[in-house]
Amino acid sequence: MYFVKTVAGALILSSALTSAYIQTEQQHPLQKSSRAVPDLHGKFLHITDIHVDPYYENEATIKSGCHRQAKKHHKKKKRKGKLAGYWGSPTKGCDSPPRLAEHTIDWIGDSWKEETDFIVWTGDNARHGLDNDLPRTSKEILALNQAMTYRVQDAFYLNDNKTIPIIPCIGNNDVHPHNRLQTINMLETYGEMWRDFIPPDQMPIFRQGGYYAVDVAPGLRVLALNTLYFFDSNDAVNGCRDKKGQGHEHFEWMESQLNTARRDRARVYMIGHVPPTDRTFFGSCLTRYTDLAIEYQDVIAGHLYGHVNMDHFTVLQNNQDSTKDIDDVEDDGYEENDAVVNIAKKGKKYVHKLRKQYKKIRENDPAVVIHVAPSIIPEYNPSFRISEYNTDPASSKFGTWTKYTQYYADLNHYNDKKRPELEPPEFYIEYATDVDYGMTDLTTDSWIDLAQRMTQKGSKESKKLWKKFVDNMFVQTRH
Repeated sequence: MYFVKTVAGALILSSALTSAYIQTEQQHPLQKSSRAVPDLHGKFLHITDIHVDPYYENEATIKSGCHRQAKKHHKKKKRKGKLAGYWGSPTKGCDSPPRLAEHTIDWIGDSWKEETDFIVWTGDNARHGLDNDLPRTSKEILALNQAMTYRVQDAFYLNDNKTIPIIPCIGNNDVHPHNRLQTINMLETYGEMWRDFIPPDQMPIFRQGGYYAVDVAPGLRVLALNTLYFFDSNDAVNGCRDKKGQGHEHFEWMESQLNTARRDRARVYMIGHVPPTDRTFFGSCLTRYTDLAIEYQDVIAGHLYGHVNMDHFTVLQNNQDSTKDIDDVEDDGYEENDAVVNIAKKGKKYVHKLRKQYKKIRENDPAVVIHVAPSIIPEYNPSFRISEYNTDPASSKFGTWTKYTQYYADLNHYNDKKRPELEPPEFYIEYATDVDYGMTDLTTDSWIDLAQRMTQKGSKESKKLWKKFVDNMFVQTRH
């Protein structure tokens, strides 16, 4: 089932999918999974930033945002890599062709649904506003999110009339205009769209604020945040100091949830779209997030985000030096109706500043490690992450993050096939944290240790490890 190429078509598709899905629900009523702890597989999936584009055209010009065919010199432009690939266009700044988004979700589901306990899905399913001739609308954004919701839900439907817990959150391109969450109506629409994912007792707070909590297993909880209230590119909010503001209220809810988790002896994963950094968060929001994360570090197992498309981690400490001179890659590199932007051009500067941040970590001060997963959109190569965690209910480490394995597909390899439509991409292991980074677990101390091992001056092993890390940042594309 493929997307059509007009806004009206996208809406028609959404309507058609709705009708078809109602019939599916009548035949197989979807229920939230309620596996007992002994049945846990100890794995969860992280997907992010799909950015599906119904206007994407194979062999369209990169300059047009992969939307329009070349008027002349087609063969020459194709030879020079100036035309869109069948399965996507890594490092060219275009969004995901529908066939890539659909195939990726289906491939993951076929490979992992029987071994995965839950899914964290950190936003940005709709396309960017790259094309002045094809402006985004709220209806299109919601239609694309609805279509991807059906796709993910269907891909992870189990034979026992259940779907595993799926925890989505809202990205800055899942609202209109982008970055701004202006109306409660949109939250109500997402609430209805995700009614199978959000627990009934959490639906009122989601419809009011766009955030919620899910118990994915006894003693294991996920807090799905609405980072648009903290995002300094959202001019509809003004930070977290105002006690009547949405950012402040969100943190009050977050603190209450973490306090409850501590009381219940539950482990928590924090997920959101925009990662907390001083390039992205209002200063008052970043300070509050850092303080809370440090205060509840005994409760929080991990901080999982998307948005940047680049595979890496950042470190937060109180009163640390500003990293605001890191390039604007932190803010997606896109503006509404911008020309095509190639984030890869900014990569070298970003890598330099990230290394500088790692070298300045204060070893004896509390730290928070923020994880940014690479995207399905082929900003580089499409990728997804399978994480593992402790499932021993008798252990004090139950729920703690132990490792992850990163998978990717080399799109250019499949685009170059004589009949690419007959050979869809396969995903292979890119790296694993234990094998490739020598990590025994994914605690904060282990990430700080990795940062130090990668930045030792004069060490050949350190230099080799850093190179591997940077190659993985760009998901095995040229940088």
